[in-house]
Amino acid sequence: MRESKAVRCALAAGIVGASLFSGGCASIVHGGDRSISIATQPPGATASIRKSGGGVMDVVAVEKTPCTVKLDPKQGYFSGQSYTLRLELAGYKTTEVQLTPKMSGWYWGNLLIGGLIGMLAVDPATGAMWNITPDKIDQKLRSGQSAMIKNETGFLVVLESELTPAERMAMVRVN
Repeated sequence: MRESKAVRCALAAGIVGASLFSGGCASIVHGGDRSISIATQPPGATASIRKSGGGVMDVVAVEKTPCTVKLDPKQGYFSGQSYTLRLELAGYKTTEVQLTPKMSGWYWGNLLIGGLIGMLAVDPATGAMWNITPDKIDQKLRSGQSAMIKNETGFLVVLESELTPAERMAMVRVN
């Protein structure tokens, strides 16, 4: 009888110990890059995504809308990556949308399932502890100045020094 109780205690201790040092919970649920869906009204805009704080060389994707891009949520150990989405379409104002890291709720599942290794090593190292928000973008683009001039619903103010000689000749005084 004593051996049976000792075996059960050892088995229970082994299961608890194994759960403390098993793989990461968030890595199991959604490891890898995150899919971001991008749409614009009207469609056909150029969507360029770059790492926030980066320069021209940090552009990670350039697509035409509607599209879906995959982005790495990890910047470094315990650090999520931010991105800037730039939407450009001729005749419309350029729009920028910030894509920010947000801690995944599954990361906290390590307290119950993934254990210390998942919480302190696997999920932070793989970036699985982060999601990118928003994950779905449907942006209505606003008309730019050129569209207002073309539709005769607005006007453009420029410095005379920036005009060509031909443009200066075509000027009409309004006051």
